[in-house]
Amino acid sequence: MKILVTGAAGFVGSHLSSLLREEGNTVHGIDNLSSYYAPDLKSLRIERLLNPANIQFTNLNLVEKSTFRNFLDKNNFDSVIHLAAQPGVRTPLNRSSEYIENNIQAFTNVLQLVTELGIPNFLYASSSSVYGNSKEIPYSESSEDIHPVSIYGATKRANEILAPTYVRGSSTRARGLRFFTVYGPWGRPDMAYFRLINSGINKTEFTRFGDGHVKRDFTYISDITHQISGLHKELQSHEKGFSDIVNIGGGNPHSLNDLIESVNSKLGSDIHVLTSDMNPNDTLYTCADVSLQNSLTGFVPKVSLSQGIKETVEWASSSDISLNLDHWVKSTN
Repeated sequence: MKILVTGAAGFVGSHLSSLLREEGNTVHGIDNLSSYYAPDLKSLRIERLLNPANIQFTNLNLVEKSTFRNFLDKNNFDSVIHLAAQPGVRTPLNRSSEYIENNIQAFTNVLQLVTELGIPNFLYASSSSVYGNSKEIPYSESSEDIHPVSIYGATKRANEILAPTYVRGSSTRARGLRFFTVYGPWGRPDMAYFRLINSGINKTEFTRFGDGHVKRDFTYISDITHQISGLHKELQSHEKGFSDIVNIGGGNPHSLNDLIESVNSKLGSDIHVLTSDMNPNDTLYTCADVSLQNSLTGFVPKVSLSQGIKETVEWASSSDISLNLDHWVKSTN
């Protein structure tokens, strides 16, 4: 198959592109290399993960609809997997337009062109953030207790509402993927595990928001990419115009304090932890009900937090990576 991955220089996008190529597909990646965090980390992912797999890459901004249309017209994709977005929940209110531009306008551009051109398969990244502080645990796709507490979460929920209205009656089938706290090598430097590992390696202070009892459904990168691949294959069995939403996560939450303990254990460190007030955009708990994903693909998440942190610490400790960690973390401030 010929597959387009947007956000291909991102964390999930680069790993997914490599897996899809390994499975024998022709893969083309696009990304605008935004400055939300260090662009040189994104360029290094292209160099280390995309180029060795012979994945074509184009620097392109999806907000520029006509440019993207010209790009699609020159190709004949079987599938578009749309991962490009403005990530994170802590971008301040006075910069909320970044969420609207990248998560609403760009998403709508992609969705409209995919359906207009009749591209058969469209998968897109949503987020556990759509659940907000739902009391229905574990979080299930069938839940009606959907109340995002962040602008980021609200934009992802908007994507989920837009997708079925566009694909209904079209030649495209769509699937939203609700990601739950993805971590691993080549990850995002704004995330707690990445900042913790940097603090342990480079002996810097780590700021913990709240008391550390908030829990996240940490999901290792290879578990996420295999779930996406399986759901992409399964989607093709549905009729045109079909649309659904599927959780992809680990189904085994751990607290931030558990994460701190795990990183300290793997590094033999004693990270100096500073405590700050909890951010109001942070949810208190996430836990994925992954039974739907399992019923569709048969895949069960395999990597424990302990093993995943071990793999990530080994990556981060290599000389060429460890020298850049602090720079990458500071690029998100």
